[in-house]
Amino acid sequence: MPAPDDIYRHDVDFTTLALQYPDFAKKLKSNRQLDFSDPESVRQLTKTLLHRDFDITIDLPEDRLCPPVPNRFNYILFIQRLLDNTSPDFRDGYDPDRQVIGLDIGTGASAIYPLLACQQRPKWLFLATEIDDKSRMYATKNIATNVLQSRIKLLDTDTTGAQLIPSAQLERFDRIDILMTNPPFYESQESMSESARSKSRPANSSCTGAPVEMITPGGEVSFVSRLIDESGLSTNKTRIQWFTAMLGKLFSVGVVVEILRKKGCTNFAVTEFIQGQKTRRWCVAWSWFGFRPSNAVARSVGSGVEKKFLPPPTEIEFDVHADLGMLETMIGEEVEKLDVLWKYIPAKRVGMVMSKEGDVWSRKARRRRVHQDQEMADDDEDEKQVEEDEEPAPALVARITLSAVVAGDGQKGTAETHVHLKHLQGHDSVLFESFCGWLKRKVS
Repeated sequence: MPAPDDIYRHDVDFTTLALQYPDFAKKLKSNRQLDFSDPESVRQLTKTLLHRDFDITIDLPEDRLCPPVPNRFNYILFIQRLLDNTSPDFRDGYDPDRQVIGLDIGTGASAIYPLLACQQRPKWLFLATEIDDKSRMYATKNIATNVLQSRIKLLDTDTTGAQLIPSAQLERFDRIDILMTNPPFYESQESMSESARSKSRPANSSCTGAPVEMITPGGEVSFVSRLIDESGLSTNKTRIQWFTAMLGKLFSVGVVVEILRKKGCTNFAVTEFIQGQKTRRWCVAWSWFGFRPSNAVARSVGSGVEKKFLPPPTEIEFDVHADLGMLETMIGEEVEKLDVLWKYIPAKRVGMVMSKEGDVWSRKARRRRVHQDQEMADDDEDEKQVEEDEEPAPALVARITLSAVVAGDGQKGTAETHVHLKHLQGHDSVLFESFCGWLKRKVS
């Protein structure tokens, strides 16, 4: 059974854990607390939590990073929500029959991300890369120990680290649903040492990471910037739906978002990992596809991240002074006047609108349409014999959900209806806002 999402909402009870695992009990101090400055104690905590909560057994070398389980589990929960929220069939929620293929860049000795993901979701498969020989050896062993060789594959990759995404090895896959990476934080040994000296008190956990895991030229921003560049290559941007990177510094979030905007990426998400963590982490996700996540997924941050670094809202809602039945009729009549695809399900009070051409509702759009019709009438029939390319993605797909507003005394108010619009697909957030504005004007 998958572990519940909120399993680490509260601090781990070390006393209870010690009663279940004698090896862990040996590491507790007399006050029943754990010495986080002792690497072996930290390793034992990680191994114990993975076994108790996820039925995962791993072996960890003494000179490689020991991953904190709540932190890693938070990342897995985020990619689950992101994919559940951006399904190509617009399903809103987890689809147990959907097979997902993930890619972990730099899986580490533990291979913890693929192991957690595959334990949580039975239909998920994972690919992984690792350039460090010792970490790769342990990762291979941990995958085999958990009998997941058929679902997790280590790929051969550029051992110099010059190329992050193994594009050639991905050619045999029609798609990769998500790429994830937890890049090194520091740009040099000096910066890592300076960070340790600047802390006002000892870190919560000992650090046993090797330089290959902790240091990269230019730090995490440089690493993610390279990943963004590679994500924009045609072989990657059309094959991989989502690219994601965990960040260790709040400052890095804004820098990465600005890089994405300069590259022309309009579909991204920013989140903060909080559950079970004393040290904050953030994650930025981006996609060159048009499937849009909800506000709860794309803009899930605390007060630390400035609003200017968040993506545009994908949900807009308002109330209309009309009963639900009347509003259903009004919306249907207005939308059906447009050159769009429209489907409404009365039983669910949900409608889906798809505009292939973009703005077909404004006055400017109507004038443009008249002009285009005149031009088409003058075209010679021979010009219609053109080779058809693959049909482009629609400019806008949105969901309209209606619900009766409930009065304060618990009685349904028949004179007011709540309208909720969700941007499901499309690269232009302004187009979505324009459609929402048009609809609100029409029904208000």
